[in-house]
Amino acid sequence: MKLKKLKSIGHNAAHSYFSTLSHIGPQYTCTVLHQLALRNGLLQLELDVLNVEMLPLRNEDVEVSLLDFRQQFFGLLRQENIPAEAVTSYKLVVERLGERADVVDLRCRPELVDIHGKTHICTEVWQKYSESIEVV
Repeated sequence: MKLKKLKSIGHNAAHSYFSTLSHIGPQYTCTVLHQLALRNGLLQLELDVLNVEMLPLRNEDVEVSLLDFRQQFFGLLRQENIPAEAVTSYKLVVERLGERADVVDLRCRPELVDIHGKTHICTEVWQKYSESIEVV
């Protein structure tokens, strides 16, 4: 089984999840993650794709989006003839880079572990854009 493509698959999947095509409800996925991290004073979130959870917080909307994302990831593996069992861990380590509520600035480091215990650190994904905020 050829696992050399795992870095590419991990990066491409994360890039898709962090793009402006990915939404949680009416908001971009990155906007939701940025706001959660900012509101809770966190500089880093970890999204465990295979176990469908976000750490150190729990958020049902994020977990639902991770469930869909996990299926997309498995689809990418299938396209490359890699069985899902070949990946024992796929995590997105998300770092909040900014302090402003109106500027989403996140960096994501995808990390995979294969069936042989080898860790694959993928190329980072970065997303930065301005976001309107409600004035109360």
